[in-house]
Amino acid sequence: MKEAQILIIEDDAVFAEMVQFQLSTSGISLENIISIDSIGEAKEIRKYQEPDVILLDLNITDSSGVETYDSIKNLFPLASVIVLSGMDDESIALEIVSKGGQDYVLKGDLNAQILNKTIKYGLLRRQLSIKVQKSERKFKDVFNKSPLPIIQLVGEDMTIELVNIATKALYHLSDQDLIGRQLTSFNTGGSKDDVITPKGGRFVQLTGDDTQITVDIEISQIESDSGNIEFMALIIDRTKELEFEKRKFDIISHAEESEKKKIARELHDGLGQQMVLLNLLFQNLEAKEEQKENYNELGNLLQSCIREVKEIAYNLLPPELEAGFINAMERFAHRINAIGEIEFRLDMDESIIESDMQSIDNFNLYRIIQELFNNTLKHANANVFIFNMSKDENENISITISDDGDGFDIDNVEHGLGLANIKYRMNMSGISGDFKSEIGVGTKVNLKFNS
Repeated sequence: MKEAQILIIEDDAVFAEMVQFQLSTSGISLENIISIDSIGEAKEIRKYQEPDVILLDLNITDSSGVETYDSIKNLFPLASVIVLSGMDDESIALEIVSKGGQDYVLKGDLNAQILNKTIKYGLLRRQLSIKVQKSERKFKDVFNKSPLPIIQLVGEDMTIELVNIATKALYHLSDQDLIGRQLTSFNTGGSKDDVITPKGGRFVQLTGDDTQITVDIEISQIESDSGNIEFMALIIDRTKELEFEKRKFDIISHAEESEKKKIARELHDGLGQQMVLLNLLFQNLEAKEEQKENYNELGNLLQSCIREVKEIAYNLLPPELEAGFINAMERFAHRINAIGEIEFRLDMDESIIESDMQSIDNFNLYRIIQELFNNTLKHANANVFIFNMSKDENENISITISDDGDGFDIDNVEHGLGLANIKYRMNMSGISGDFKSEIGVGTKVNLKFNS
């Protein structure tokens, strides 16, 4: 049998010597066996030795009953404790085994064979305990030293049970402030879309110092012995990344719009004016009878080119937007309705004024609506395009855009450049929203704005 450090705690010296003898017949050297009779001596032993197995009498010089086991287990947490029990305290021995004691042996039944078997099991249990403890330490090191915030959650309401160092740094809160809170409580909104579910997702949250952050939360359910639902959540802070993308978008967008303005002015003031002059000169020409048909066709083509140049210049630089978003939408609807190809139904809350739109990226919002309308016009076979803008009691603006067109399967639709461009503008402009469509019913888009 493998050599083991054995500690006997027994105040009956004769019985202790008998146990030592039986252990020695099992192949354990007397040098590896220590016998003491009190908790006080155990404390001294603790200073220089950690026994593998402890043979413990519950009633010793300075302690009795369950308190003896508790005291010894606190001193030697890794040791396997085997209770040496008399007939009169067998029930207490059973209670101790239920608390984590390795085993108990009736003193009257003690012999070398029983001791040998019990100690073997005790050593095996100690080895397993050490392995478990090492695994726990390794897990805690990985958990605590992870550069990414990790949170252990419990229950369907996802209450925080354990956090690592990175989590405390991200939220600027201590263990005491984090543990016991629901993960959803950090979200800035109060709608059902802001409730964190096992699917995870992207959320805007507030930290302990009222800093607003945008995070991606990835959640995995883990097995639990407690009977409760448990999850591990990985928190990925996207705030700086999105701020960088926003700045990049602003720079690119500004450069693009500057270039568009330049091109629009060149088309309007340069090519457009030259074509108007060309049209005037053309109208002053007199065609011969046999040339009149070609003359009329050429005149129509020239008029068409002038209109197209104006349309391109208008789309590149909508002049109405300089007078405000509401004005631009009214002019946009009027222009589309004048063509008569599709009805542009404008429904705006009369209480909304231009100053309500100051915190919103009006240019990109206008471009988003243009793109949505173009998609409806090209693909939906719709009769009506409805733009609804309302304001709630908290002065929050929301926009709903819908049509009565063919609709499509939103899960299987091929995301083209138009839809990708819309989502990109929304993301970079702080506009959130959802797309809903049903074949044969039409499409509906809800837009929300981050203040």
